[in-house]
Amino acid sequence: MCGSVSAISLAEPERQHWPYLRERLRQPGHAMALMRGVLGDVEVAVVTAVTPAGEVRPLAVLTTAPEIAHEIQLVEAGPSQGDLRPAKIGDDDVQVVVGEGPGGQPRPLAVLVNPWIEQHLLVFARRLWRRR
Repeated sequence: MCGSVSAISLAEPERQHWPYLRERLRQPGHAMALMRGVLGDVEVAVVTAVTPAGEVRPLAVLTTAPEIAHEIQLVEAGPSQGDLRPAKIGDDDVQVVVGEGPGGQPRPLAVLVNPWIEQHLLVFARRLWRRR
């Protein structure tokens, strides 16, 4: 898990985007975590929500892995969509959280988990400790 300032084993772009994505995707009553996972053959960073009982639910895959970033095709959006944009990965429709990229153009930050991603994503299992 990652606190507001801790960022063990994260790449610099993941460190930069974590505070924004943590708040943007926050689930009430859950701890927010940035964990490592594997999607296909690619190691990815995954925003997760963790219940008090320790159950982990993936919410989004960061686009910091080049293999993921190169696959995303943003769909033209209307003026009021904010930071959530429709996109395509291959023939699949996805929702992408975007930030401001070079020249003010939208840049994908994370792909929201859909049923296909959830089925094929393996989040590294680590037992979370807590004081009793």
